[in-house]
Parts: sequence; C-alpha cells; structure tokens
Amino acid sequence: MAKTVELKVYRMTCDDCVRHVSGGLKQAEGVTDVSVSLKDGMAVVKAMDTVDPENLLKLDVFKGQYKAQLKSVKNE
Repeated sequence: MAKTVELKVYRMTCDDCVRHVSGGLKQAEGVTDVSVSLKDGMAVVKAMDTVDPENLLKLDVFKGQYKAQLKSVKNE
C-alpha cells in the first residue's frame, strides 16, 4: 500500500528552491517519488504507507527558509 501526500510549500522563489525542497523530501525514509511545483507552491510526495505525513513537515528542509503545510493525504 502507498499514499500520496500534498504539501503547500511557502517561500519558494526560484528553481534552486524547488531543487532544495525536492532533495530534502527525497531524503525521508519511505518516500518513493517527489514532484515540486514553484508555480503552484506545492509538493506531491509518493510514499509507503508507513510514512507519517506529519513527520514530513518536521524534515530539516522545513526548519529554515521554507515552511510547509499538509494539504491532503490519499491512500492508494
């Protein structure tokens, strides 16, 4: 079983921001795919069902410049 987690990401202003947020999310254990959109200010994370979406908000990438908010979780 897997899940899709949508995060609203704040303070991204350029493609480097997108790469930084994407790289930070990909480091999380159980994350299988990440797509980050600068235009929408969103990150879509595909993860194993063992991943707690709230823990994604606690990743190092969101402890500095970038902030995130959980928008939705869909179990597949």
